[in-house]
Amino acid sequence: MAKNAEINLRCFQNERKLILNPNYLSMDPLVVLILTLILITVLAFSRRVPAFLVLITGAIFLGLIAGFNPDQVLKWTAEGMGEIFSSFAIVILSGMVIARLLLDQRLLDVIVSGISGRIKTPAAGAGIIGFILSVPTTCCITTYLMIAPAFKGQGDESSGSNKPLYLVAIGSIISYVLIFPTPATMPLLSNLGGGCPAYLFNAVTIPLSLAILAIVILLSGFWYGKGFSSPETGEKRVSEYPLKTHLRAWTPFIAIIGAVPVGVFLLQLSHLGLVQFIMLAGLISTLAFAPRDIRMKGFSAGAKSAGLILFDFCSAGAIGKVIIGSGLAGGIVDSLIPVVPVIMVPFIIAAVFATAQGSRVVTAVIASQIIGTTEIIQQVHPLPLILMVSAGTCFIPYLTDPYFWLIQRTTGDDIGTVLRNYTLPLAFCGLIMLSAAIFLSMTFYPDPMI
Repeated sequence: MAKNAEINLRCFQNERKLILNPNYLSMDPLVVLILTLILITVLAFSRRVPAFLVLITGAIFLGLIAGFNPDQVLKWTAEGMGEIFSSFAIVILSGMVIARLLLDQRLLDVIVSGISGRIKTPAAGAGIIGFILSVPTTCCITTYLMIAPAFKGQGDESSGSNKPLYLVAIGSIISYVLIFPTPATMPLLSNLGGGCPAYLFNAVTIPLSLAILAIVILLSGFWYGKGFSSPETGEKRVSEYPLKTHLRAWTPFIAIIGAVPVGVFLLQLSHLGLVQFIMLAGLISTLAFAPRDIRMKGFSAGAKSAGLILFDFCSAGAIGKVIIGSGLAGGIVDSLIPVVPVIMVPFIIAAVFATAQGSRVVTAVIASQIIGTTEIIQQVHPLPLILMVSAGTCFIPYLTDPYFWLIQRTTGDDIGTVLRNYTLPLAFCGLIMLSAAIFLSMTFYPDPMI
Protein backbone atom coordinates (compact mmCIF):
# COMPACT_ATOMS: atom_id res chain seq x y z
CA MET A 1 0.00 0.00 0.00
CA ALA A 2 2.79 2.39 0.95
CA LYS A 3 4.59 1.60 -2.28
CA ASN A 4 1.45 2.26 -4.36
CA ALA A 5 0.88 5.54 -2.53
CA GLU A 6 4.45 6.59 -3.26
CA ILE A 7 4.04 5.72 -6.95
CA ASN A 8 0.79 7.71 -7.14
CA LEU A 9 2.45 10.68 -5.47
CA ARG A 10 5.34 10.60 -7.93
CA CYS A 11 2.90 10.40 -10.86
CA PHE A 12 1.02 13.40 -9.51
CA GLN A 13 4.24 15.35 -9.10
CA ASN A 14 5.40 14.47 -12.60
CA GLU A 15 2.06 15.56 -14.08
CA ARG A 16 2.25 18.79 -12.07
CA LYS A 17 5.75 19.52 -13.40
CA LEU A 18 4.40 19.25 -16.94
CA ILE A 19 2.06 22.11 -16.17
CA LEU A 20 3.79 24.16 -13.49
CA ASN A 21 7.06 26.02 -13.52
CA PRO A 22 9.34 25.48 -10.48
CA ASN A 23 8.75 29.06 -9.31
CA TYR A 24 4.99 28.62 -8.93
CA LEU A 25 4.96 27.60 -5.28
CA SER A 26 7.14 30.56 -4.33
CA MET A 27 4.59 33.13 -5.55
CA ASP A 28 1.70 33.96 -3.26
CA PRO A 29 -1.74 33.68 -4.96
CA LEU A 30 -2.67 37.14 -3.68
CA VAL A 31 0.44 38.59 -5.32
CA VAL A 32 -0.53 36.93 -8.61
CA LEU A 33 -3.99 38.47 -8.36
CA ILE A 34 -2.67 41.93 -7.46
CA LEU A 35 -0.27 41.95 -10.41
CA THR A 36 -3.09 40.90 -12.73
CA LEU A 37 -5.41 43.59 -11.36
CA ILE A 38 -2.71 46.22 -11.87
CA LEU A 39 -2.38 45.19 -15.51
CA ILE A 40 -6.14 45.22 -16.04
CA THR A 41 -6.49 48.59 -14.34
CA VAL A 42 -3.75 50.17 -16.43
CA LEU A 43 -5.21 48.84 -19.68
CA ALA A 44 -8.77 49.78 -18.74
CA PHE A 45 -7.77 53.22 -17.50
CA SER A 46 -6.02 54.01 -20.79
CA ARG A 47 -9.33 53.41 -22.62
CA ARG A 48 -7.32 52.57 -25.73
CA VAL A 49 -7.78 48.81 -25.52
CA PRO A 50 -11.18 47.12 -26.03
CA ALA A 51 -12.63 45.54 -22.88
CA PHE A 52 -12.49 42.09 -24.47
CA LEU A 53 -8.73 42.31 -25.06
CA VAL A 54 -8.17 43.82 -21.61
CA LEU A 55 -9.76 40.84 -19.90
CA ILE A 56 -8.34 38.17 -22.21
CA THR A 57 -4.87 39.65 -21.70
CA GLY A 58 -5.48 39.60 -17.97
CA ALA A 59 -6.53 35.95 -18.04
CA ILE A 60 -3.46 34.85 -20.00
CA PHE A 61 -1.11 37.02 -17.92
CA LEU A 62 -2.54 35.58 -14.69
CA GLY A 63 -2.06 32.00 -15.81
CA LEU A 64 1.46 32.54 -17.06
CA ILE A 65 2.82 34.35 -14.00
CA ALA A 66 1.19 31.68 -11.83
CA GLY A 67 3.50 29.19 -13.53
CA PHE A 68 1.24 27.37 -15.98
CA ASN A 69 2.26 26.63 -19.54
CA PRO A 70 0.63 28.61 -22.38
CA ASP A 71 -1.29 25.64 -23.78
CA GLN A 72 -3.08 25.00 -20.49
CA VAL A 73 -3.81 28.69 -19.97
CA LEU A 74 -5.31 29.04 -23.45
CA LYS A 75 -7.46 25.95 -22.90
CA TRP A 76 -8.84 27.40 -19.68
CA THR A 77 -9.44 30.70 -21.46
CA ALA A 78 -11.47 29.04 -24.21
CA GLU A 79 -13.42 26.89 -21.76
CA GLY A 80 -14.30 29.88 -19.61
CA MET A 81 -15.54 31.85 -22.59
CA GLY A 82 -17.65 28.92 -23.76
CA GLU A 83 -19.32 28.46 -20.38
CA ILE A 84 -20.36 32.11 -20.20
CA PHE A 85 -21.56 32.16 -23.81
CA SER A 86 -23.83 29.16 -23.24
CA SER A 87 -25.42 30.88 -20.24
CA PHE A 88 -25.77 34.43 -21.58
CA ALA A 89 -26.24 34.16 -25.37
CA ILE A 90 -30.04 33.84 -25.49
CA VAL A 91 -30.58 36.29 -22.65
CA ILE A 92 -28.39 39.07 -24.06
CA LEU A 93 -29.61 38.58 -27.63
CA SER A 94 -33.26 38.68 -26.55
CA GLY A 95 -32.78 41.78 -24.40
CA MET A 96 -30.90 43.70 -27.08
CA VAL A 97 -33.39 42.85 -29.83
CA ILE A 98 -36.35 43.77 -27.60
CA ALA A 99 -34.74 47.11 -26.80
CA ARG A 100 -33.92 47.81 -30.43
CA LEU A 101 -37.40 46.99 -31.72
CA LEU A 102 -39.02 49.15 -29.04
CA LEU A 103 -36.69 51.98 -29.99
CA ASP A 104 -37.28 51.62 -33.74
CA GLN A 105 -41.06 51.69 -33.25
CA ARG A 106 -40.83 54.68 -30.87
CA LEU A 107 -42.55 52.59 -28.22
CA LEU A 108 -40.00 53.64 -25.62
CA ASP A 109 -41.50 57.12 -25.86
CA VAL A 110 -44.84 55.57 -24.96
CA ILE A 111 -43.38 53.84 -21.90
CA VAL A 112 -41.51 56.93 -20.71
CA SER A 113 -44.53 59.17 -21.27
CA GLY A 114 -46.87 56.76 -19.51
CA ILE A 115 -44.72 56.55 -16.38
CA SER A 116 -43.32 60.07 -16.12
CA GLY A 117 -46.70 61.63 -16.88
CA ARG A 118 -48.01 60.28 -13.59
CA ILE A 119 -45.06 61.34 -11.45
CA LYS A 120 -44.58 64.84 -10.10
CA THR A 121 -40.82 65.24 -10.47
CA PRO A 122 -38.28 64.38 -13.16
CA ALA A 123 -36.10 62.91 -10.41
CA ALA A 124 -38.55 60.22 -9.37
CA GLY A 125 -39.63 59.53 -12.93
CA ALA A 126 -36.07 59.14 -14.17
CA GLY A 127 -35.08 56.78 -11.38
CA ILE A 128 -38.21 54.64 -11.65
CA ILE A 129 -38.03 54.26 -15.44
CA GLY A 130 -34.36 53.31 -15.30
CA PHE A 131 -35.15 50.84 -12.52
CA ILE A 132 -38.00 49.18 -14.44
CA LEU A 133 -36.41 48.88 -17.87
CA SER A 134 -32.97 47.70 -16.79
CA VAL A 135 -34.10 44.14 -16.02
CA PRO A 136 -35.89 43.19 -19.29
CA THR A 137 -33.33 44.93 -21.49
CA THR A 138 -30.57 42.91 -19.71
CA CYS A 139 -28.17 45.86 -19.80
CA CYS A 140 -28.25 48.96 -17.61
CA ILE A 141 -26.09 50.94 -20.04
CA THR A 142 -28.41 50.14 -22.94
CA THR A 143 -31.33 51.29 -20.79
CA TYR A 144 -29.58 54.59 -20.18
CA LEU A 145 -28.81 55.11 -23.85
CA MET A 146 -32.43 54.45 -24.80
CA ILE A 147 -34.19 56.70 -22.31
CA ALA A 148 -31.63 59.40 -21.49
CA PRO A 149 -32.72 61.63 -24.40
CA ALA A 150 -36.21 61.86 -22.89
CA PHE A 151 -34.77 63.40 -19.70
CA LYS A 152 -32.05 65.56 -21.21
CA GLY A 153 -32.48 69.05 -19.81
CA GLN A 154 -35.44 68.14 -17.59
CA GLY A 155 -33.80 69.38 -14.38
CA ASP A 156 -33.88 72.85 -12.83
CA GLU A 157 -31.27 75.20 -14.29
CA SER A 158 -30.37 76.35 -10.78
CA SER A 159 -29.24 72.85 -9.85
CA GLY A 160 -28.14 71.60 -13.28
CA SER A 161 -30.36 70.70 -16.23
CA ASN A 162 -28.81 67.25 -16.70
CA LYS A 163 -29.33 66.01 -13.16
CA PRO A 164 -32.22 63.59 -13.93
CA LEU A 165 -29.78 61.59 -16.06
CA TYR A 166 -27.92 60.61 -12.90
CA LEU A 167 -31.12 59.15 -11.46
CA VAL A 168 -31.68 57.15 -14.66
CA ALA A 169 -28.22 55.65 -14.27
CA ILE A 170 -28.46 54.90 -10.56
CA GLY A 171 -31.99 53.48 -10.84
CA SER A 172 -30.95 51.18 -13.69
CA ILE A 173 -27.96 49.85 -11.74
CA ILE A 174 -29.91 49.19 -8.52
CA SER A 175 -32.34 46.79 -10.19
CA TYR A 176 -29.62 45.37 -12.46
CA VAL A 177 -27.45 44.11 -9.60
CA LEU A 178 -30.27 42.95 -7.32
CA ILE A 179 -33.18 41.52 -9.32
CA PHE A 180 -33.12 38.12 -11.04
CA PRO A 181 -32.82 37.55 -13.96
CA THR A 182 -30.17 39.95 -15.20
CA PRO A 183 -26.64 39.14 -16.40
CA ALA A 184 -25.38 40.52 -13.07
CA THR A 185 -27.54 38.23 -10.92
CA MET A 186 -27.54 35.08 -13.05
CA PRO A 187 -23.94 34.01 -12.27
CA LEU A 188 -24.45 34.87 -8.60
CA LEU A 189 -27.49 32.66 -8.23
CA SER A 190 -25.94 29.87 -10.32
CA ASN A 191 -22.56 29.77 -8.56
CA LEU A 192 -23.52 30.88 -5.05
CA GLY A 193 -27.24 30.10 -4.82
CA GLY A 194 -26.82 26.60 -3.41
CA GLY A 195 -30.31 25.63 -4.56
CA CYS A 196 -31.88 28.89 -3.39
CA PRO A 197 -35.05 29.34 -5.51
CA ALA A 198 -35.30 32.44 -7.66
CA TYR A 199 -38.61 33.48 -6.11
CA LEU A 200 -37.06 33.51 -2.62
CA PHE A 201 -34.15 35.55 -3.90
CA ASN A 202 -36.44 38.12 -5.51
CA ALA A 203 -38.75 38.13 -2.51
CA VAL A 204 -35.83 39.63 -0.59
CA THR A 205 -34.08 41.68 -3.26
CA ILE A 206 -37.08 43.36 -4.92
CA PRO A 207 -38.26 45.06 -1.69
CA LEU A 208 -34.65 45.88 -0.86
CA SER A 209 -34.00 47.42 -4.27
CA LEU A 210 -37.23 49.44 -4.11
CA ALA A 211 -36.26 50.71 -0.66
CA ILE A 212 -32.81 51.74 -1.91
CA LEU A 213 -34.36 53.50 -4.91
CA ALA A 214 -36.78 55.36 -2.65
CA ILE A 215 -33.93 56.46 -0.37
CA VAL A 216 -31.90 57.69 -3.34
CA ILE A 217 -34.85 59.68 -4.69
CA LEU A 218 -35.60 61.17 -1.27
CA LEU A 219 -31.97 62.16 -0.79
CA SER A 220 -31.59 63.50 -4.34
CA GLY A 221 -32.29 67.01 -3.07
CA PHE A 222 -29.30 66.68 -0.76
CA TRP A 223 -27.01 65.38 -3.51
CA TYR A 224 -28.19 67.44 -6.45
CA GLY A 225 -29.62 70.60 -4.86
CA LYS A 226 -33.07 71.54 -3.67
CA GLY A 227 -34.25 72.67 -7.08
CA PHE A 228 -33.86 69.14 -8.44
CA SER A 229 -36.53 67.70 -6.16
CA SER A 230 -39.00 70.54 -6.49
CA PRO A 231 -42.36 69.68 -8.10
CA GLU A 232 -41.90 72.68 -10.40
CA THR A 233 -38.73 71.32 -12.03
CA GLY A 234 -40.20 70.36 -15.33
CA GLU A 235 -43.58 70.02 -16.94
CA LYS A 236 -45.65 66.98 -16.11
CA ARG A 237 -45.69 64.56 -19.02
CA VAL A 238 -49.20 63.41 -19.92
CA SER A 239 -49.54 60.46 -22.21
CA GLU A 240 -51.78 60.98 -25.23
CA TYR A 241 -51.15 57.57 -26.81
CA PRO A 242 -54.13 55.21 -27.32
CA LEU A 243 -54.52 52.09 -25.19
CA LYS A 244 -53.60 49.84 -28.13
CA THR A 245 -50.22 51.56 -28.46
CA HIS A 246 -49.59 51.22 -24.73
CA LEU A 247 -50.30 47.49 -24.92
CA ARG A 248 -47.86 47.08 -27.81
CA ALA A 249 -45.19 48.92 -25.86
CA TRP A 250 -45.61 46.74 -22.79
CA THR A 251 -46.11 43.45 -24.68
CA PRO A 252 -42.56 42.04 -24.14
CA PHE A 253 -42.69 42.82 -20.42
CA ILE A 254 -46.12 41.24 -20.07
CA ALA A 255 -44.87 38.14 -21.91
CA ILE A 256 -41.76 37.89 -19.71
CA ILE A 257 -43.76 38.17 -16.48
CA GLY A 258 -46.45 35.80 -17.75
CA ALA A 259 -43.85 33.19 -18.70
CA VAL A 260 -42.47 33.01 -15.16
CA PRO A 261 -45.26 30.91 -13.56
CA VAL A 262 -45.37 28.70 -16.66
CA GLY A 263 -41.65 28.01 -16.42
CA VAL A 264 -41.64 27.53 -12.65
CA PHE A 265 -44.81 25.54 -11.98
CA LEU A 266 -45.71 23.89 -15.29
CA LEU A 267 -42.31 23.19 -16.86
CA GLN A 268 -40.37 23.15 -13.55
CA LEU A 269 -37.33 24.76 -15.11
CA SER A 270 -34.01 25.39 -13.38
CA HIS A 271 -32.65 28.92 -12.86
CA LEU A 272 -30.77 28.85 -16.14
CA GLY A 273 -33.62 27.25 -18.07
CA LEU A 274 -36.15 29.70 -16.68
CA VAL A 275 -34.11 32.71 -17.77
CA GLN A 276 -33.77 31.40 -21.32
CA PHE A 277 -37.49 30.58 -21.47
CA ILE A 278 -38.86 33.92 -20.27
CA MET A 279 -36.47 35.98 -22.40
CA LEU A 280 -37.38 33.96 -25.48
CA ALA A 281 -41.04 34.61 -24.67
CA GLY A 282 -40.36 38.34 -24.58
CA LEU A 283 -38.35 38.19 -27.81
CA ILE A 284 -40.96 36.20 -29.74
CA SER A 285 -43.81 38.44 -28.61
CA THR A 286 -41.88 41.57 -29.62
CA LEU A 287 -41.04 40.16 -33.04
CA ALA A 288 -44.63 39.01 -33.56
CA PHE A 289 -46.07 42.50 -33.06
CA ALA A 290 -43.32 44.40 -34.87
CA PRO A 291 -44.11 45.67 -38.39
CA ARG A 292 -42.63 43.53 -41.12
CA ASP A 293 -40.44 46.31 -42.56
CA ILE A 294 -38.48 46.83 -39.33
CA ARG A 295 -38.58 43.32 -37.84
CA MET A 296 -35.44 41.93 -39.46
CA LYS A 297 -33.66 45.28 -39.42
CA GLY A 298 -34.24 45.59 -35.69
CA PHE A 299 -33.18 42.00 -35.08
CA SER A 300 -29.93 42.48 -36.97
CA ALA A 301 -29.10 45.70 -35.14
CA GLY A 302 -29.90 44.15 -31.77
CA ALA A 303 -27.83 41.06 -32.56
CA LYS A 304 -24.84 43.26 -33.43
CA SER A 305 -25.03 45.03 -30.07
CA ALA A 306 -25.51 41.71 -28.29
CA GLY A 307 -22.37 40.30 -29.89
CA LEU A 308 -20.17 43.09 -28.56
CA ILE A 309 -21.57 42.72 -25.06
CA LEU A 310 -21.33 38.94 -25.12
CA PHE A 311 -17.64 38.94 -26.01
CA ASP A 312 -16.89 41.23 -23.08
CA PHE A 313 -18.80 38.94 -20.71
CA CYS A 314 -17.14 35.83 -22.13
CA SER A 315 -13.71 37.29 -21.49
CA ALA A 316 -14.70 37.61 -17.84
CA GLY A 317 -15.43 33.90 -17.82
CA ALA A 318 -11.90 33.33 -19.13
CA ILE A 319 -10.35 35.04 -16.10
CA GLY A 320 -12.60 33.14 -13.73
CA LYS A 321 -11.75 29.81 -15.33
CA VAL A 322 -8.00 30.46 -15.12
CA ILE A 323 -8.30 31.41 -11.44
CA ILE A 324 -10.30 28.29 -10.67
CA GLY A 325 -8.30 25.90 -12.86
CA SER A 326 -4.99 27.10 -11.46
CA GLY A 327 -6.15 26.62 -7.89
CA LEU A 328 -5.58 30.28 -7.09
CA ALA A 329 -9.15 30.81 -5.86
CA GLY A 330 -8.59 28.97 -2.61
CA GLY A 331 -5.23 30.65 -2.06
CA ILE A 332 -6.70 34.12 -2.56
CA VAL A 333 -9.48 33.49 -0.04
CA ASP A 334 -7.06 31.86 2.43
CA SER A 335 -4.91 34.98 2.28
CA LEU A 336 -7.87 37.22 3.14
CA ILE A 337 -9.60 35.21 5.87
CA PRO A 338 -6.94 35.82 8.59
CA VAL A 339 -7.24 39.56 7.95
CA VAL A 340 -11.00 40.16 7.59
CA PRO A 341 -14.20 38.37 8.73
CA VAL A 342 -15.39 35.61 6.41
CA ILE A 343 -18.59 37.40 5.46
CA MET A 344 -16.62 40.43 4.25
CA VAL A 345 -14.40 38.43 1.88
CA PRO A 346 -16.99 38.28 -0.98
CA PHE A 347 -17.57 42.03 -0.70
CA ILE A 348 -13.83 42.80 -0.82
CA ILE A 349 -13.18 40.51 -3.79
CA ALA A 350 -16.08 42.03 -5.74
CA ALA A 351 -15.11 45.60 -4.85
CA VAL A 352 -11.52 45.03 -5.95
CA PHE A 353 -12.50 43.54 -9.32
CA ALA A 354 -15.16 46.22 -9.89
CA THR A 355 -12.59 48.94 -9.26
CA ALA A 356 -10.01 47.27 -11.50
CA GLN A 357 -12.12 46.83 -14.62
CA GLY A 358 -15.44 48.60 -14.05
CA SER A 359 -18.01 46.11 -15.35
CA ARG A 360 -20.62 44.86 -12.86
CA VAL A 361 -21.31 41.69 -14.84
CA VAL A 362 -17.62 40.87 -15.20
CA THR A 363 -17.23 41.39 -11.46
CA ALA A 364 -20.20 39.15 -10.68
CA VAL A 365 -18.91 36.38 -12.95
CA ILE A 366 -15.35 36.38 -11.62
CA ALA A 367 -16.20 36.90 -7.95
CA SER A 368 -18.89 34.21 -7.94
CA GLN A 369 -16.56 31.74 -9.63
CA ILE A 370 -13.80 32.42 -7.12
CA ILE A 371 -16.06 32.23 -4.06
CA GLY A 372 -18.03 29.26 -5.38
CA THR A 373 -14.99 27.00 -5.19
CA THR A 374 -14.15 27.86 -1.57
CA GLU A 375 -15.55 26.91 1.82
CA ILE A 376 -17.26 30.28 2.18
CA ILE A 377 -20.38 28.91 0.50
CA GLN A 378 -20.61 26.39 3.34
CA GLN A 379 -20.25 29.07 6.01
CA VAL A 380 -22.56 31.85 4.78
CA HIS A 381 -26.18 31.58 3.64
CA PRO A 382 -26.62 32.19 -0.13
CA LEU A 383 -28.81 35.31 0.23
CA PRO A 384 -26.42 37.47 2.29
CA LEU A 385 -23.52 35.97 0.35
CA ILE A 386 -24.96 37.15 -2.97
CA LEU A 387 -25.84 40.54 -1.51
CA MET A 388 -22.22 40.94 -0.44
CA VAL A 389 -21.04 40.50 -4.03
CA SER A 390 -23.77 42.80 -5.37
CA ALA A 391 -22.70 45.46 -2.88
CA GLY A 392 -19.10 45.14 -4.04
CA THR A 393 -20.06 45.68 -7.68
CA CYS A 394 -21.43 49.13 -6.76
CA PHE A 395 -18.86 50.27 -4.28
CA ILE A 396 -16.29 52.27 -6.29
CA PRO A 397 -17.59 52.96 -9.82
CA TYR A 398 -14.91 55.34 -11.04
CA LEU A 399 -12.60 55.88 -14.01
CA THR A 400 -12.53 52.25 -15.16
CA ASP A 401 -16.36 52.11 -15.24
CA PRO A 402 -17.69 52.59 -18.81
CA TYR A 403 -20.94 53.89 -17.35
CA PHE A 404 -18.98 56.71 -15.67
CA TRP A 405 -17.62 57.95 -18.99
CA LEU A 406 -20.97 57.51 -20.76
CA ILE A 407 -22.60 59.80 -18.20
CA GLN A 408 -19.73 62.27 -18.46
CA ARG A 409 -20.19 62.47 -22.25
CA THR A 410 -23.99 62.75 -22.22
CA THR A 411 -24.15 65.34 -19.44
CA GLY A 412 -21.06 67.31 -20.37
CA ASP A 413 -20.18 67.58 -16.68
CA ASP A 414 -16.60 67.55 -15.47
CA ILE A 415 -15.13 64.47 -13.78
CA GLY A 416 -15.54 65.94 -10.30
CA THR A 417 -19.27 66.51 -10.87
CA VAL A 418 -19.79 62.97 -12.19
CA LEU A 419 -17.88 61.64 -9.20
CA ARG A 420 -20.12 63.57 -6.81
CA ASN A 421 -23.43 62.85 -8.60
CA TYR A 422 -22.86 59.26 -9.74
CA THR A 423 -19.98 57.54 -7.94
CA LEU A 424 -20.75 58.67 -4.39
CA PRO A 425 -24.53 57.98 -4.48
CA LEU A 426 -23.91 54.55 -6.00
CA ALA A 427 -21.28 53.78 -3.36
CA PHE A 428 -23.91 54.76 -0.78
CA CYS A 429 -26.28 52.21 -2.37
CA GLY A 430 -23.53 49.60 -2.09
CA LEU A 431 -23.16 50.33 1.62
CA ILE A 432 -26.91 49.82 2.11
CA MET A 433 -26.66 46.44 0.37
CA LEU A 434 -23.66 45.57 2.53
CA SER A 435 -25.55 46.52 5.70
CA ALA A 436 -28.56 44.48 4.58
CA ALA A 437 -26.37 41.43 3.95
CA ILE A 438 -24.78 41.65 7.40
CA PHE A 439 -28.19 42.12 9.02
CA LEU A 440 -29.71 39.11 7.21
CA SER A 441 -26.69 36.97 8.07
CA MET A 442 -26.96 37.82 11.76
CA THR A 443 -30.75 37.52 12.08
CA PHE A 444 -32.84 35.66 9.53
CA TYR A 445 -30.11 33.56 7.88
CA PRO A 446 -27.40 32.70 10.40
CA ASP A 447 -27.48 29.09 9.23
CA PRO A 448 -25.64 28.50 5.93
CA MET A 449 -27.99 25.65 5.09
CA ILE A 450 -31.20 26.52 3.26
